[in-house]
Amino acid sequence: MKELFAWVESVHPAAAGGQWVPVNHGGSDRRFWRGRGAAAGLIAVFYGPEKAENSRYAHCADFLHRQGVRVPAVLAHDAEWRRLLMEDAGTEDLWSHREEPWPVRRELYTKALREAARMHALDLQGAAAEQVLREPFDAALYRWEQDYFFENFLGAESAARWRTAVPMDAQAEALAALPRVLVHRDLQSQNIMVHDSEVTLIDFQGMRAGLAGYDVASLLYDPYVPMGPEEREELSAIYAELAGRTGREAWQRELHAGARQRLMQALGAYGFLGKAKGKTAFLAHIPVASERLAVLCEADPAWQPLAGAIRAAAK
Repeated sequence: MKELFAWVESVHPAAAGGQWVPVNHGGSDRRFWRGRGAAAGLIAVFYGPEKAENSRYAHCADFLHRQGVRVPAVLAHDAEWRRLLMEDAGTEDLWSHREEPWPVRRELYTKALREAARMHALDLQGAAAEQVLREPFDAALYRWEQDYFFENFLGAESAARWRTAVPMDAQAEALAALPRVLVHRDLQSQNIMVHDSEVTLIDFQGMRAGLAGYDVASLLYDPYVPMGPEEREELSAIYAELAGRTGREAWQRELHAGARQRLMQALGAYGFLGKAKGKTAFLAHIPVASERLAVLCEADPAWQPLAGAIRAAAK
């Protein structure tokens, strides 16, 4: 990566002579390095061609930063050679605080939800005009997530049967009919950085028009962290107050449907990354994700038949 670091020094001369330490990050085709010494406070990124949305990160970051959402500042972007230089948002994420006492976690989650609510309140037409959005969540995209769940977790051969047995298509249509907001798309604990008790959102390059309930469910049902139902209920109420969601029953329906949808997507991703891509660490998250999805299904009579199949597939 000598070319990457030479480029960094050319666009940010103060980093000359700094050291660079690799940073492991998720399941994408991006590679990150954290600056040390003269390069302290910087993150250098090289991204591959696998996901077109990676090239949009700088543009999305600029848009969100101008709108007052806490995101890392992008200092330079070379689209031709697929490299980025951005502000270092810190070494700790929300996941790092998963064992903290609840009052500490509640404060951090509240700050994260405040940033999410700020993002959700942004003007969709303005975002579309600046071309920072991916294709919106519609019924077809919700069904694609469900198919991803079948193909990589529950079994593709069972898709037709379960689409008849539980209201999957109806959920996709119902979610698509609700009013949309600007969503992060992957709002989970490892995409929320914590530094000096403040939070910063990262990995927002997939943002699009969608449902607040999907984003909030991504955080409150995150399989990476332990969270009890009482804590989840408290945070749900905090978000509703921050976002001015006064209809409690409607908000709860949206959140629970969004959680079913998100957990199906997550289980599909864990199966795909763990098996097809050989990133077996993701398989360890299947038990928690599957149990949370099974519990959500059990809570709704129309979805109850699916709970047993989910638990059986997770064994």
